[in-house]
Amino acid sequence: MKRKILLSCLFIITLSIKSVVFAQTDEYYRPDTVKKERPIRNEIPPVEEKAPIEKQKVESDLKNLAFKERIRLGGSFGLSFGTYTNINISPMVGSQITEKLVGGVGATLMWFKSKYYGVNSVYYGGKGFLMYQVVPMINIIAEYESMNVVADTFIKYDARKWIGSPMLGASYSQPTGGRLIRAVHFTALYNLNYNNQIDDYGNNISPYGSPFVFRVTFL
Repeated sequence: MKRKILLSCLFIITLSIKSVVFAQTDEYYRPDTVKKERPIRNEIPPVEEKAPIEKQKVESDLKNLAFKERIRLGGSFGLSFGTYTNINISPMVGSQITEKLVGGVGATLMWFKSKYYGVNSVYYGGKGFLMYQVVPMINIIAEYESMNVVADTFIKYDARKWIGSPMLGASYSQPTGGRLIRAVHFTALYNLNYNNQIDDYGNNISPYGSPFVFRVTFL
């Protein structure tokens, strides 16, 4: 009886050891699932910034442009009625200096009439300007205009006199798509020398009648 019990115990122990060994063998030869689940790192190449490249390309293209391809042609006009009647026109020529900066010159012809001072005359002169694009459609403008106007002096009434007008301002622009006239600019300028433009009797002889100058410019 003891023998049978001993054989039974040996048989059970043998089966247990065999199960453990097979289990370990299966686990050893089982494919490594953890390795498969491990994320694969993909090397992402660094992305170059496009903005500086595009800016460099625009500046490079601008430098390669011939002088005639940088030219802008157009002009401005202004109207005011009332105590002062002012009708002026100014042909202008400009050049694209940089991507955002335009510089140029212009000539001004003006019919000026004042009921108060009894003036009815033609004024003329010239100007130089710089226009810088701050953001699309908005520009700041610096201009110097020299005009030959009528002024009363102690020696002679209705004498001719040159006056200078440094002006600062801004414009709102709408592109036209043209090659020479590229935009329409609605311009407002302030005459920094307005209060000093007087004749010998203390009368202001600015042809605009105000330190503020409004124009529509095609350039």
